[in-house]
Amino acid sequence: MFFIQYRRDKHIQSTAAPSLLAMGIAMAFMPAAFAAEDTVIVEGAMSADASNSEEQDYSVKTTAAGTKMPMTQRDIPQSVSIVSQQRMEDQQLQTLGEVMANTLGISGSQADSDRISYYSRGFEIDNYMVDGIPTYFESRWNLGDALTDTALYERVEVVRGANGLMTGTGNPSASINMIRKHATSREFRGNVSTEYGSWNKQRYVMDLQSPLTPDGNVRGRIVAGYQNNDSWLDRYNNEKTFFSGIVDADLG
Repeated sequence: MFFIQYRRDKHIQSTAAPSLLAMGIAMAFMPAAFAAEDTVIVEGAMSADASNSEEQDYSVKTTAAGTKMPMTQRDIPQSVSIVSQQRMEDQQLQTLGEVMANTLGISGSQADSDRISYYSRGFEIDNYMVDGIPTYFESRWNLGDALTDTALYERVEVVRGANGLMTGTGNPSASINMIRKHATSREFRGNVSTEYGSWNKQRYVMDLQSPLTPDGNVRGRIVAGYQNNDSWLDRYNNEKTFFSGIVDADLG
């Protein structure tokens, strides 16, 4: 009986020894493995004229939507959707109504061909802003705001849910903020586009910006356009002309 117990202890010791040896070898080589890793440093530079409006992307770097502070979209503690200028151009979203139809969590109730009321989270949206300045909207005074042309705007920001910090009192549905195009270039830039489509559609848009002083500290931008089109409805015609002029200056 004593002999069997001794053999068991010896067997346990002999099988455990290689495990301890392997652990010792692994720990001995761990510092060398860490020392072999190289530190990778990534460097980059951004142009002095770079801005959010010039980003050829569907996203923007920072936004003040929801907090009035420049933050990245993932750091904002609310549900935010941003429809950029590039996306509006690529998807041909030429009116505010078309932007809302392509925005997550927004539904519409159409009264006629021009008047649409929008809803989010079960409530009607009555908080509309231009460059962060609140304007009150009531459905009975809806004069076709959904036809507002997006050629005047750099992007459209939608904050879903209660947004009293930005808009004050109102329905806890959502707020729609339309950011106008600003003069951001210190050199002359221009863009003229024409479009022809179904139902005798014709559309012309001109977008020009230029420095007004030699150093470029004062800049101006003009956006103008005209559109005329018929519809699948008989005796319906839509004609609109829009214009926006803005001057930006660097102070200090």
